Amino acid sequence: MSRMPLERVRASARIVKLGLQQIKDELAGPVEADAEFLAETLRELFDEAAPQHGVLGTLSQLLNIAAQAAVLTPVDGDDSESAACAIEEAAAFVTDSVGMRLHLATSTLHPQGERP
Repeated sequence: MSRMPLERVRASARIVKLGLQQIKDELAGPVEADAEFLAETLRELFDEAAPQHGVLGTLSQLLNIAAQAAVLTPVDGDDSESAACAIEEAAAFVTDSVGMRLHLATSTLHPQGERP
């Protein structure tokens, strides 16, 4: 792999980290967050009505694409399919476990904010 695509990936990952840091700063900021603000912030991470549209849904999609790439990647002495399976399980964990727990939390914090 050439350095240019890897550099673009690293730059994109830094942008994502900066965005997440901004959200973290908002939650930990001097103004105390109320339940509605916290629930709506968490809904940006995972939206039960459209899981693929939240941050976690996008991360899950990225991991599934990485799993597809892993199957096609020659690996010395190792099974690329086992790596792909582990990546797919991580993607499922993001939406199934983490996402559903966030949905439970947001429903508890601000149930009337549920999106149709």
